[in-house]
Amino acid sequence: MDFLFIHGNYPAQFRHLAPLLGRDQQHRVVFLTGRQDAEKEALPGVAIRTFACHRSPHPGTHHYLTATEEAVLQGQAVIKSTAQLLEEGLRPRVVISHSGMGLGLFIKDLLPKALHVGYFEWYFRPATTKHLLKSFELNEQLLSGLRNLPILQELECCDLGVVPTEWQKCQFPKPYQEKLSVIFDGIDTNFFQPCPPKLLLGKKDLTISNRDNGEHFVLKGSGKVISYATRGMEPLRGFPEFLKAMPALLKADPMLQVVIAGADRRAYSYGAPSHNGSWKEHLLDELGEFPGRERILFTGLLNYADYRTLLWRSNLHCYFTRPYVTSWSLFEAAACGARLAVNKSPATDGIVENDSVTWLKLDGEKDLSNSLRKALEQKNPPCAKIKTGFELSKSLQLWEQLLNQGLRNN
Repeated sequence: MDFLFIHGNYPAQFRHLAPLLGRDQQHRVVFLTGRQDAEKEALPGVAIRTFACHRSPHPGTHHYLTATEEAVLQGQAVIKSTAQLLEEGLRPRVVISHSGMGLGLFIKDLLPKALHVGYFEWYFRPATTKHLLKSFELNEQLLSGLRNLPILQELECCDLGVVPTEWQKCQFPKPYQEKLSVIFDGIDTNFFQPCPPKLLLGKKDLTISNRDNGEHFVLKGSGKVISYATRGMEPLRGFPEFLKAMPALLKADPMLQVVIAGADRRAYSYGAPSHNGSWKEHLLDELGEFPGRERILFTGLLNYADYRTLLWRSNLHCYFTRPYVTSWSLFEAAACGARLAVNKSPATDGIVENDSVTWLKLDGEKDLSNSLRKALEQKNPPCAKIKTGFELSKSLQLWEQLLNQGLRNN
């Protein structure tokens, strides 16, 4: 049986499902992606092909509809590449596409007999979209509302829909929620697991390295570590609040190290008002010199092994977010049994056992510093416990059930 995966990124949410299907010699699995360097991360049993839009949205397009035109262009690019695959002999029985950016808009037009499963992440509503934008006046609300046009079209046209969490599912209009099955992406709990007692990570110096340039950073065996990990340093993930809370903590504890793992970029929300939009540089400039500033380590992105080491070593790992798509990092940290501080939000409900983390409010610089200080000073801090159902094995089992059911009914 031929399977076609479609995603603007690679391997993204299909990192485990695609190679699982590719292990079966009776299956042919092709991954069509917009990432032009995907071959650097080739997966066993998965053939990689790429697509690219032939142009960008026209500058004269009404700005409310720019995202819609972009989605149409993406959909066109996917169909052109898929048609080429058909000429080469691919006969997709199942197509699984990342939805919301237009990639799956025209799949059923070209492949009416294929089972098309759309993977959906988000539906834009004013109450949550306001956290993505610096200003959310009527103009921004109207623009973001029309961002849903291609999302609704993809949801209407696909045979089945998948969404990672109940929180994300409830963002979609109620008439469509019945079409969406909740299947989380899955955490590899064979890798992300509590630290083996024999490692005694708090007793010795540890070295972690920047994934991209190899720069080394030493986590001292003496003293405490407070950590924060993120794809991008931005307001949506509470980065400004975290960094502003650090001077008071560093002053109070001369042995404390602060480790910030992530890229100096914005993955979702708006830029800083200075320093070319960099929240890291803007906030450091705003805070100025303060005691202990040299004990803040900006490590950049880490590989998975070093990231896990950081979660194991940290005396308090912070996960902050405004109501939006919940990051994998919260699930991974909880699976590692990290000592977690999490802000209470609909996006963080139902993931960890409530009594296994420190819950706090994100707003209020002084209150946040005090809450983090108290959490760091706990003599026997709780270790996070992830709730059941988020394991990779469970995710793959649910995908298998969904695909088998879809094939029977298609």
